[in-house]
Amino acid sequence: MDSIELQPVQCPVSLDNNNHHAENNSKQQMTSGNRPMLTTNDAAEEGNPLLSPEQVPVDNGGQHWVDGQEVNQESISLNVQNSIANKEMTCMVHRRRWMILIFLIFLILLVIGVSFAVCLGIHDDIDEKYDPALFELPRCFNGSFRLTNQIFIPDLLSPASNQSKALSSQLQEKLSDLYSSSPSLGRYFSSVEISDFRNGSVQVNYRLRFLMPLNDTELEQFTLSREMVYNVFRQSLYDQDPELNHPLYIHPASLDMQGETHTLDMQVGSVTSESRSGVLYW
Repeated sequence: MDSIELQPVQCPVSLDNNNHHAENNSKQQMTSGNRPMLTTNDAAEEGNPLLSPEQVPVDNGGQHWVDGQEVNQESISLNVQNSIANKEMTCMVHRRRWMILIFLIFLILLVIGVSFAVCLGIHDDIDEKYDPALFELPRCFNGSFRLTNQIFIPDLLSPASNQSKALSSQLQEKLSDLYSSSPSLGRYFSSVEISDFRNGSVQVNYRLRFLMPLNDTELEQFTLSREMVYNVFRQSLYDQDPELNHPLYIHPASLDMQGETHTLDMQVGSVTSESRSGVLYW
């Protein structure tokens, strides 16, 4: 085997000089009392290796850095106080609006009530002011109707019988209530008379008497006309008790009425009655 000769390898002078210069600089820094400068990454790894440089909190007079943003505790507290104050102000505004609305409603109701009371106290209904003593001229209407729930008996032919008197009294009360409660005819109504009864279930003859002022042509032609008196009677029959078995039930279709025109003779003091069928004196 051939022998191998080993020769020593010499390192370049420049590399050895550079290493030597770096060691000298490090020794100088250590001897002068200065620690070697650390980069940001080195500081983060040395202080808290779990936090990144952006997450390291730094205390600087109440200011903190979180996620790279500066957070001031005083500004946060001020914002919270402002939010609470704004909510309280909003509640106060709503409360004042409701109070104003309730006050306006109360004021409107008060004005309406006062106005209504004043109108009742001041308003005078001319129609309600009348003197019954001025109603001297009689105006009469006669006719007939049928009681469908009554059975005719011979005693009804005699006005003096108890049956005739009882039935007459009941019918007079019914017709009197009818016309006395009428808004248009109540003040003029005087009386009602049941003349007699006839066979046909029970056929009733009646006579109505009204009083009116003298020389009131309009009243005679409209308010106390035959049509008005008849319509009031007929409407009441349609509005009567729907029980068809009532003993005083009057069949609406059986109603009949004739009008009479009356004049008052002031000199003689007698009343002349003219009917459609002729002239009667009584």
